[in-house]
Amino acid sequence: MKWKTVVPACAGLGLVAVLVVPAWRSTPPAALPATLPAPAASTPGTPGPAWLSDLGAPPPAPQPAPAEPLAQRIERLVASGDPRDAYRAWWLLHACVVFGRTGHLPEHDGTEPDTIADPAHACATVNERMKMARIDYLERAARGGVDGALAELVEEGPFGDPTALTTRPDDPLVKEWKERINGMLNEQAEQGYWASLYQLFTGFWFGHPAIAADRQSALAYGMALRDIMVKLDGVPEQQAIPFNGPFLDEIGTGLTPDQKARAQAHADAIVARAADQRGIAKPISIKEKK
Repeated sequence: MKWKTVVPACAGLGLVAVLVVPAWRSTPPAALPATLPAPAASTPGTPGPAWLSDLGAPPPAPQPAPAEPLAQRIERLVASGDPRDAYRAWWLLHACVVFGRTGHLPEHDGTEPDTIADPAHACATVNERMKMARIDYLERAARGGVDGALAELVEEGPFGDPTALTTRPDDPLVKEWKERINGMLNEQAEQGYWASLYQLFTGFWFGHPAIAADRQSALAYGMALRDIMVKLDGVPEQQAIPFNGPFLDEIGTGLTPDQKARAQAHADAIVARAADQRGIAKPISIKEKK
């Protein structure tokens, strides 16, 4: 038996159809159209052509993960055990406390460890117990040596109430807090930490109720600040304001020469530790240079 082959072009589908017809058929088949109609284009909201369904629907667009509730975020930070995370937890709670009092977040100075995009909604997830615990987190950060934490702890005051220092200074709890905080400040100052030296010195000068430094110690801290600037940082002595000679002379008013000498020896020991922290050789005292 002989076979006849008809090959029409199917341009619409980009395919070639091969039709095999037996030679003994008396009536030839009807001619196939030169082209097949292209499938109708799908429009939004309507299904595509039937053959497209065999390929499967396109994958859905990824959805953004829901924002972590602020309370959960704080609990996660506290649980990490890292003093820096404790400081971040304090900051978030402090921001909510300020927002609750004023309707505004604390002013930004560029050092904030975290931000709150929608404080009204975010702070609503934080309860009073968590807000009270913020002072514990801040003290944990201060003991861990996080920059700025100890200064913030002083400003927070006993149990988050700075007015307690003046309204009930004889309260045993307030006195215990003040003694503990000054112990931390002195410990860091003795190691040459600038922030603690500065806070003790200025706290004495301006009469901050949280600071317990006496005049001789304040003079030693001022001398140490001057010597760090001059001998470690290379600042000319006359530019080491406000820790230059005239101001320190005013701080030392009323002290005996022996007390002033002890203050200078105290300052020298602090600066030597600061130099050691920086890996610098023991500096020559200003008195020796003269």
